[in-house]
Amino acid sequence: MRLRNGDLYTNVFTNKLYMLNEDADSNWYMSLRDEGNYHETEKKSGRDMMRLVEGGYKKS
Repeated sequence: MRLRNGDLYTNVFTNKLYMLNEDADSNWYMSLRDEGNYHETEKKSGRDMMRLVEGGYKKS
């Protein structure tokens, strides 16, 4: 699996759509847009984000 900035993933438990983002420090996080606002998840290393994505998200 390869992480790509801007890829969209759907959470398999909540069915909400998230965008995968990489910051300037090479940390990864998911952002959710709801009602016009963006919410970010906790930032993680690439390896930890891969585990999170594989465990609870499907690529959209």
